[in-house]
Amino acid sequence: LSHVRSAQLEVLELKEDSISFLLSNTDTSVANALRRVMISEVPTLAIDLVEMESNTSVLHDEFITNRLGLIPLSSSCVNEFNYTRDCRCLERCRDCSVEFQLSVRCTEENATLDVTSRDLISDHPDVRPVDGGDEEGGEEYVGSERKPGILIVKLRKNQEVKLRAVAKKGVGKEHAKWSPVSTVTYQFEPDVRVNYARMEELTSEQKREFVASCPTKVFKFDEKSKMVEIEDMRRCVNCNECVEKAESFNPPRPDLVAVGQSDDRFYFTVETNGSLKPEEIVLFAFQQLKDKLATIQQNLQGEMQGGTEGLDPF
Repeated sequence: LSHVRSAQLEVLELKEDSISFLLSNTDTSVANALRRVMISEVPTLAIDLVEMESNTSVLHDEFITNRLGLIPLSSSCVNEFNYTRDCRCLERCRDCSVEFQLSVRCTEENATLDVTSRDLISDHPDVRPVDGGDEEGGEEYVGSERKPGILIVKLRKNQEVKLRAVAKKGVGKEHAKWSPVSTVTYQFEPDVRVNYARMEELTSEQKREFVASCPTKVFKFDEKSKMVEIEDMRRCVNCNECVEKAESFNPPRPDLVAVGQSDDRFYFTVETNGSLKPEEIVLFAFQQLKDKLATIQQNLQGEMQGGTEGLDPF
């Protein structure tokens, strides 16, 4: 290769459910590949099989099954499990699946009982609905006294839901229920440059008007120095309001400010649905990219050696 770049990552903000970071010294193809992998190829656990024993609620079995599948499960231990297609068992086992039990019946006369993700009881200590906390499900509560959770169905007197659910390992490109993120976005780093020589030609009032023209408050006016400063370039959304304002002055000053974007620096925002920590999603995604590139390299080496048999599909 004539030019090899080494990508760099800087974490800007890390919260319990999101992470923001700057990916630099790379190009759009890598940034978009990373985004797509985080959405569709980072493995998690999700309910994939439901065996309904009793359902006298107002919802059909298929409706409840679909709602169960979309409940995020804590999946930090996902690498301990095999994909069902790769497991040596005949149907399912503890190496490729986690079993949940749910059994709720409403016995109160004039109360509505909420069946939530808190009622799912797991046979694995590290795999639970993400809102499950440290307490066991299955306690008796009435109406509004029930603990919070992801709502599955509501029951009235003598209605019952009893089932067994099996969670399996999968990725988002198979079904959205396995995607670990609620959203992943990236944007080019804005490149805003002010011509300070031309800025000095403006009056203080014109400078204030210029600063006020930006809807995202990229600029600020220093009352002491009477200078326009860039407060936060990341806020720029390329609306060009500042450029239009500069052109509206008399005389027009089209060279007062230049707004563009860097083609090798990207701001990422990743929000998790709770199945994985945000930093785990990023690390797993990079590992997936490395594995894919290793597969490509192996296939290319095989072709260069003159053999085409046994090449793995990408």
